[in-house]
This record gives sequence, C-alpha cells and structure tokens, in this order.
Amino acid sequence: MKTNYPEEYDRGWVEFYYQHFQVNEHVLIPRFETEDLVREAIKFCRATSPDVLIDIGTGSGIIPLSILSAIDIPKVFAVDVSSEALKVAEENNRNQGKVITFLEADLLETFIKNDAQKIPENVNILIVANLPYIKNGDWENMSRDTEYEPKIALFGGEETGFELYEKLFAQIPAFLEKYHPEKLTLLAEMGDDQETFATKILAEYGWKFSFFADCFGIRRFMKIRIK
Repeated sequence: MKTNYPEEYDRGWVEFYYQHFQVNEHVLIPRFETEDLVREAIKFCRATSPDVLIDIGTGSGIIPLSILSAIDIPKVFAVDVSSEALKVAEENNRNQGKVITFLEADLLETFIKNDAQKIPENVNILIVANLPYIKNGDWENMSRDTEYEPKIALFGGEETGFELYEKLFAQIPAFLEKYHPEKLTLLAEMGDDQETFATKILAEYGWKFSFFADCFGIRRFMKIRIK
C-alpha cells in the first residue's frame, strides 16, 4: 500500500468548479485556489467576448472545460507538452461534449511554427495558463502526497521556478507578429512568492499588468494586457 497516496488518484476523479473530472498520475490534481483563475477568466470573457481561448499547460483540461461550462467561445485550444495528460483532457472533454482542439506542444510553439493551427488575424484572444512554477526539487514546503504527481506538472525551472513563464513571455512577440490580434490578454497562476520577480520581468516587456488574489487573499494570479 502506498503511503500518502492521493485519494483523488485512488478514486479516479476530482471535483472542480462544480463538476467532476477524471484524473490519474499523468496529471496534476487541481487545487481549489485555481477556481479563482477560472472565475476571473469567465468574468473577463463576459466583459470582452474573446474570439479565441488558448489554455497553455492544460493538464486534465479542467480550466477550459470549466470556462466553457459558463460561457461559449468560438474557438478553443488546449495545449500540453505531455501526450499522456492530453489523453486525460480529451476523455474529460468527451464527457462534457465541448468543441476543443487539443495540441501536444511546447507552450505557444505550435501556433508560431505550424500553419495548420492558424488563428484568424485581428481577433480578440485570451490565453490562460497554470504552468509549473515550483523550483526544481523544492520539496521542503510541499505536502507528502505531491510525490505521486507528475514532476513535469510541478517544477518550472532550476533557478526560480518561474522559467516556463519567462519562456512563454519570450514566445509572445513572435505570436503577435504572426497573428496580429486586435487584443491579447494573459491570465495566469504563479507562486505566491513570485510577484516581485514577475513584476521585474513584465516591466521589461512594457506590457500592462496587475496581480489579483485567490479566495484566501493570497496574490497568486497575473493579468497581463499584451495588446
């Protein structure tokens, strides 16, 4: 018997944003706080009616599926580097019956390099992301049951854990050059100790940005107006 084995993996499902989703050891177990990212995305969509939603690091697909449970968006992409995670996301989508294009890719790379995933120009695009943001091997402040979760979904880099976000930011200029969106906004979850670091990096790009808190008052989300 495995010690501290997550009950969500044992039973094969988790409740998130009023729905049940399948999970296994190939995907991260959704955290309650991430529902606040979904709520902000829904609020944003109702106010701005984006034409395209791109979820980067979709895992089990819970973020785009939860957003689509509340509002329709014409074109939706869910991207993950893990083929095994995408199998879980696709199964969850079969249960929900939404229209989502699932892509195995490294962040925005497939949109930049692959014309088959072309997005119409001059549209309103929302990107959402909950990328791994824990420093590699930093187990000290993590609960014991996380040892069963996929490392690729937990750890974001050797130095700070914020490296995947830095990589995503670096891809955005090429994305803009290719698709020329009328509007582009990024909503993302980060570590609760990364605001100062994020501020320094985002200021260098000259984008408008702010941070907002989860239901516990912890500022762990970024809202970035890129265009």
